[in-house]
Amino acid sequence: MIKKTVLSIASLLFLLTLVSDAQYRNASRDAIEQPEKVMEAVGVKPGMLIGEIGAGHGYFTFWLAKGVGETGKVYANDIDKSALAAIERRRASESVPNIETVLGTVEDPRLPAGALDMVFVVNAFHDLERPVELLANLLPALKPGATVVIMDRDHERTPDSEGHFLTRAEVEEIVGRSVFEMVRVETFLRYHNLYILTARK
Repeated sequence: MIKKTVLSIASLLFLLTLVSDAQYRNASRDAIEQPEKVMEAVGVKPGMLIGEIGAGHGYFTFWLAKGVGETGKVYANDIDKSALAAIERRRASESVPNIETVLGTVEDPRLPAGALDMVFVVNAFHDLERPVELLANLLPALKPGATVVIMDRDHERTPDSEGHFLTRAEVEEIVGRSVFEMVRVETFLRYHNLYILTARK
């Protein structure tokens, strides 16, 4: 009886894991965030090496992996080991070889030095505890001329956000205190802004 109960619990946990992973692949989110249009707008190309800070369970990670193709690579960073484990499970189940997970800290993404053509921060910038410090520690990972793309919901265009998200002015103020400068802002998404940054000269 005990053995059957243990097996039942294990089966339930496995099913919950599958449900948790599946929620990061849904058509309604695709329609809102339009990952292919976003990648086109910021210049994602085959062969690029791209970092993603705060990748979570990898919703955008796998779109980026598709965008950079077999000759490119995506470094998916997070501070949550369980989130990275979810990415690794999906990577294995879908045979996606061009994704590598990276465990970071709240101040340091620990991405490979001098390697990256572009870095994404998707739906995570408003949750960063120390964004200015993290951006400073991101700089050594970038190739000369690399861009950073912050994709975050705009508080003023997000219903019922209750102050959870940042306004465009708040993001610009944070970036203004960092080692990066704002190149442009794209506003074609319904709820999100795309902030494109480069290192200050």
